[in-house]
Amino acid sequence: MEAYFKRFKKAYVALSGGADSAAVLMLASEYMGAENVTAFTCTGGHVFGYEIEKAAEISAKLGVKHITAPADMPAIFYENTPDRCYHCKKAVLSKITEYAGTDVIFDGTNTDDDPMNRPGFRALAETGVVSPLRDLGLGKSFTLNKVKSLEIDFHDESCKATRLTLPINAERMDSVERVENLLRDRYRGIRYKIDENRIEFKKALTLSAEDFDNIVQTVRLTR
Repeated sequence: MEAYFKRFKKAYVALSGGADSAAVLMLASEYMGAENVTAFTCTGGHVFGYEIEKAAEISAKLGVKHITAPADMPAIFYENTPDRCYHCKKAVLSKITEYAGTDVIFDGTNTDDDPMNRPGFRALAETGVVSPLRDLGLGKSFTLNKVKSLEIDFHDESCKATRLTLPINAERMDSVERVENLLRDRYRGIRYKIDENRIEFKKALTLSAEDFDNIVQTVRLTR
């Protein structure tokens, strides 16, 4: 790892607020020095606010400079086409490139990420972003173990747009955030599919009648 990171003088890390990018930020700051690393988090209507806050918390704990800036999504993103994630990733990485200049940009892609199911992989190649975890043969188990020392409760989330089946708009994305913010800590991996008025969970949970009523009432009162 030392030999890998010592190839770079300065780096920007695309920090989403999740465990994978946090692990990359930890490695980069350890082997390159925190003063040579900048964490960059893109903001926008599709990004959960708590993730931006978590990115700031991670950066502060590591003593790394943290920059946030809005990434303007192209019109095709709002059409919610199958390659929506590609257009989003390209916009985010292009924004980071504006700040990074000639410095390398790292992201949190790891060996457990399947290129066939990740349209964003194309954006990585087109923008020249480097994925240290993938290069070093490291997967999710490594990242989850690595970030334990941060003592942060990570939620494995995708953006608000993934909850929509109809064309994307700000009002429905805001409704998704309001509902999930009230339920996220109690019900792990919750997904509010607003266009279908359906709650999904990333992992199987056992829900009591009280839990069911709580979720239903939260959705009714918050939408």
